[in-house]
Amino acid sequence: MNPLRATGLLKFLPQFAVSFLFLSGCSTGYRKEGSVIYYEYWNEGSGSHKDRLDADPETFEVLKDDNYAKDKQKVFYNGGVIIGADAATFESLDERYARDKNRGYYGRDRILSSRGQTFRVIDDDYSSDGVNVFYDTLPLNVCSVKDFRFVMDDKDKNERWATDGCFYYYGKYKVPSDDYANMQVFKNSGGLSKDKNYVYFLDHKLNFDVDRKKVVDTIDAESFKVTGFLECRDKWGCFNPYHGRQNCNEK
Repeated sequence: MNPLRATGLLKFLPQFAVSFLFLSGCSTGYRKEGSVIYYEYWNEGSGSHKDRLDADPETFEVLKDDNYAKDKQKVFYNGGVIIGADAATFESLDERYARDKNRGYYGRDRILSSRGQTFRVIDDDYSSDGVNVFYDTLPLNVCSVKDFRFVMDDKDKNERWATDGCFYYYGKYKVPSDDYANMQVFKNSGGLSKDKNYVYFLDHKLNFDVDRKKVVDTIDAESFKVTGFLECRDKWGCFNPYHGRQNCNEK
């Protein structure tokens, strides 16, 4: 991070001076030495690295939040080239999101099917282009962007439940229930939910495992309750979302 950013002095400096100070004054990040641009970084296993970038020093600029940079032809994220990005219209939105005229970006990755001109950040994990909502790079295919909201949100525990008014979402997973009026999502469960007839884990019915293999014929939705993180039971006994039925004493 540019140390001047914390002092409030940047707004009084010409843009070229800001770029020069950042490029020449940091031990990590983008660095200019003569007519060559480098990206310096630290790896816990192998120590300090210094990669030379194929960048035009005359047009090279570091964008806000310092992770993104560009010259007249290329765009970079943490020193890596973003293939296909339009440098002329590219702009960073925060330290991990950006857009150009064509699409949104999450780090170096394209956000699938996003529209660049209307792309905006919702928060660290979610973004939208007004037509769809995205989790990282993945489109959620929501039924209504304007109705998308969080109903349970604990980022520290990575427990994020959202709804679009038609379906519920646990992170990137869409619960495949057609009984929205009777849906119940469970806090600190690891992704368990239910409606009037079925119980769900992430994006599938609980009587199937994550590989879509049936592990038990029936889960009783009426008596189903969550007893802990990834721990639940119904009237017939205890259940593990990954392994199926288990002895209630096996914990």
